[in-house]
Amino acid sequence: MTTKHRALFGLMDGMICIFLAGVAQAGIPKAFVSTAGSDSNPCFDTKPCRTINKALMVVDPGGEIVAQTSGGYSPQFTITQSVTIDAGGNDASVNSTFATDLCTIDAGVNDRVVLRGITFHGNGVGAAAINVKQAGSVYVEHCSITEFTGDGIQMQNGGNLFVNDTDVRKCNSGVVAETFGARLIKLVAHDSRFSECRVGIDVETENAGNPGTVPGGPATALLSNCTVSLCDYGFNVVSAGGAVDVTLTNCRAFENTLGVAAESATVRLDHCVITKNVTGLLAASASILGTVSGTNLIDGNATGNAVTGTLTMQ
Repeated sequence: MTTKHRALFGLMDGMICIFLAGVAQAGIPKAFVSTAGSDSNPCFDTKPCRTINKALMVVDPGGEIVAQTSGGYSPQFTITQSVTIDAGGNDASVNSTFATDLCTIDAGVNDRVVLRGITFHGNGVGAAAINVKQAGSVYVEHCSITEFTGDGIQMQNGGNLFVNDTDVRKCNSGVVAETFGARLIKLVAHDSRFSECRVGIDVETENAGNPGTVPGGPATALLSNCTVSLCDYGFNVVSAGGAVDVTLTNCRAFENTLGVAAESATVRLDHCVITKNVTGLLAASASILGTVSGTNLIDGNATGNAVTGTLTMQ
């Protein structure tokens, strides 16, 4: 073989290696996990992975991870990109074994994360079930969250949090939507239940900077058909700098120490039931407004059976 031929074959070998390396590093749009799978598999539907951790390593940004079978999957995992993790109609669960957060989301400010149909077990040792350090939007849909020493869902650095048809039991707080700076936080919760927590739903600002002229303020929440029960604080709304604006529609607070507590904030009630609490409504430099057009049942509490004012819905 001539020197020229050896050089040509060397160049071709190099190109093939580069090509194969690119193939090996390429992601897939949909990854599959199964209790019968293996993390040595490529996470295809016919060769599923065993853990969510492995699937997160191979799925494309904006892709989807689907559980093929019921059972327990990986413990602690971290999400750093847009992704959907779907139980696929199965009873897919993740379980805490250490005193750390079970699911950490630390993605881009425009990334979207969807968690659907997953059961999160804290087993009395896990810190937070879902800790959103950063994301654009996070959707928690049809999930169950139980027995965490920390919060069920916490999002504390701004963004959009959507909670739908989710149960949170025996956690420090069911949901914490909070902002410490100028970045807005918005919470939308629907058809969800929070019980035996220190706080059911907590919406707060802490020394929030002024983000400009924004309806509602740095922290806003729209809650509909949500129930808080057997908590120290049912709905807790606090401003420690920066406006907080919360609307409750068709919501219920039963047998809590405080049904609805507001501090330096605005809360609107429409078609809500606040009863059998030690204190139904507690407003500290705050407005808790009942709608004239709606019908609220605020009665049967030891104290706090009156709103601070009324308003007419247009």
